[in-house]
Amino acid sequence: MDGGTIMNQCAHNIDLLQWMLGGEVQEILAMTENYNHSYIETEDFGAAIIRFKNGSIGIIEGTANVYPTNLEETLSVFGEKGTVVLGGLAVNKIQTWRFEGEDSHPFMNLPDPETVYGSGHIKAFEDFARAIIEDREPFVNGEEGRKSVEIILGIYSSAREGKSVKF
Repeated sequence: MDGGTIMNQCAHNIDLLQWMLGGEVQEILAMTENYNHSYIETEDFGAAIIRFKNGSIGIIEGTANVYPTNLEETLSVFGEKGTVVLGGLAVNKIQTWRFEGEDSHPFMNLPDPETVYGSGHIKAFEDFARAIIEDREPFVNGEEGRKSVEIILGIYSSAREGKSVKF
C-alpha cells in the first residue's frame, strides 16, 4: 500500500508544482521504472509531463538512484517575463531570480539547513491540532492535499497504460 519515488519522494514537490502553476490538470504523460531496487515492487525513477488547464506545462522527475545521496530538490519556473529557480535541500533557496531590471533577490544567500528530515511536518501537525481546537479550517485542508494525490495516481495510470491520461 506504499508508493515508490513518485509517491514518497516527489509528493510535496508535485503539490508545490500544482499550486504554483494553477492547480487543475488537463493531461498527464508519464514513465516509471525500477532500475536499481529489485527488492521493492515500485519505481525508483519516474518522470511526467503535466498539462494544466490554464495552458501551463510542468515537468516532474524523481529518482532514488542518485550517487552517493540526494543532491537537492529543484523547482524551476520559466515565463516570458521572468525566471525563478528554487533549490537547496528542500526547495528552500532562491538560486536564480531574473526579471527585467532584477537579477537577484534578498533571500538568495540563505544557508541550507543541516537537515530537512524528521521535523518538516511538525508545523502542519500543530496547525491541524489548533484547527480542531479552534474549530477552523487548517491552513492546508484535505481537498488541497487530494490534488497532489490525484496527480500522482494519474502519473501511475499513464505509466501503467503507456499513454497520456486525460483528467
